[in-house]
Amino acid sequence: MKKTIIALGQWGQKHWLQLIVIMSIVMMIFLFLVLFSWLFGYWSNALHGTHFELMSCWSGVTAVGGGIATIVGLAKAAWTKYGYDSRFNSARYMPPVPQQNSPTGADNKEKKGV
Repeated sequence: MKKTIIALGQWGQKHWLQLIVIMSIVMMIFLFLVLFSWLFGYWSNALHGTHFELMSCWSGVTAVGGGIATIVGLAKAAWTKYGYDSRFNSARYMPPVPQQNSPTGADNKEKKGV
């Protein structure tokens, strides 16, 4: 189980940009669904008098907006790190060389059979 979690973490580090794009798309879908339900409730109140609570949709919009802001913050932090690494740790006009993961103490114990 431990090796699976470590492998998942390494995969996440390698594919961070794709993960952020996927999370952004999912949050936009949630935002669309909440706004669609708000629009449906608004028209349902006007046309059929259903007494749909519009304030519940505003709380949903606020929650989804907070999630999107969090994802954007993560993306900006990761992109800034990538930019600094590219600018200061690689030759000019050359793509950055991926850094090899150094073995940890846990990896050394597993190799020794401890």
